[in-house]
Amino acid sequence: MRQIFLLLVFCLILSAPVHAAPVRVFCAEAFWCDLARGLGGDAVRTESILVSPAVDPHDFQVTPVTVRALASADIVIWTGGHYDDWIPPLLAAQPDPGRQDIAIADLVPDTDRANPHLADDPAAARALIDRLSASLTTRLSRHPAGAEDSVMIERIAREKRRYDRQFDALTGRLDALRTRYAGLPVAVGEPVGGPVFRALGLRVVDADFALATMRHEDPSPRDVARLEDALRGREVRAFVTNPAMRVPSVIRLERIAREAGIPVVSLDEFPPPGLSWQDWMTDRIDRLQRALDRHE
Repeated sequence: MRQIFLLLVFCLILSAPVHAAPVRVFCAEAFWCDLARGLGGDAVRTESILVSPAVDPHDFQVTPVTVRALASADIVIWTGGHYDDWIPPLLAAQPDPGRQDIAIADLVPDTDRANPHLADDPAAARALIDRLSASLTTRLSRHPAGAEDSVMIERIAREKRRYDRQFDALTGRLDALRTRYAGLPVAVGEPVGGPVFRALGLRVVDADFALATMRHEDPSPRDVARLEDALRGREVRAFVTNPAMRVPSVIRLERIAREAGIPVVSLDEFPPPGLSWQDWMTDRIDRLQRALDRHE
C-alpha cells in the first residue's frame, strides 16, 4: 500500500503544470522596477535599492544587502551615464554570463552625458520596455512551454502595447506644447528635468551652475552673479529646483526668484513610492505648464 501511495505522489508531481520561475530583476532605482513589474506581472520578481527621490543617488553607499540582491539577479537595470556609478564595480566583481545587464543610458544614444537624469525621458522608458519585453519573452520561451507560460507571454505583449500607447500620448502632448514654449528661458538649481526641457524646447540659462550643484562643487562667482541677475530681472519663465538638493546656494536663489515673482517648480529626481511613472510624468508636465503659463 505504501508503495502504491508513493507511486501516486510521484505521478502527481510529474503531471503537475511546469512553468518558468519568476525572472529576478534588480534595479538601482525603484521606478525602473515599477515599469518592469507593470510589464511582466507574475513573470518577474523585482528588488529595488533607491526607492525615495530624497536620497541623492550620486552619494549612495553600497551595503552587503545590495551586494547579495544583485548577486541573485537575472536582470540588472540601472540608469548609467555616471548617475549611479556604484553599479558597474558590483557587476565587475560578480561576473555572471547568464545575467543581463541593462544601462538605460546605453539604450538612448542621444543622451546628454553631462546630465544623466533620465527618469523623465519617455524615449528611455520606451527603450527599457522594448528591451525587457524581448528579454522576458525569450526567457519564457526557452522553458518547456506550459499554459501558464503562454499566458504570461501574451500578457507581456498586451502590456507592452499599453505602454506604447501611453508613451505615444506623452510624446504627443510634449510635441504640442513645444509649439508654445520652444525657446523660452528657464533656470534650474540642479539639472533635473532635462529630457522634458529638451522635448519642450526650453532654454536652460544656467547649465554650468546646475551641473556644479549636482557634482557638489562650488559654482563660479560669475555663474552665480549671472543667475541672480536673470532672476531679479525676470529674464526666465521659471526656476526649477530638486527637493533632494536643498543646499544654501539654491535656497538663496529660490528666495530671490520668489521675491521677483518667478514661479518656482519643484521636480523630484524620480517618482516617489506609490506613484506610477506615468502619473508622475503627467504631474511633472502639468507643473511646468502652469509655471510657464503664469509668468507674464
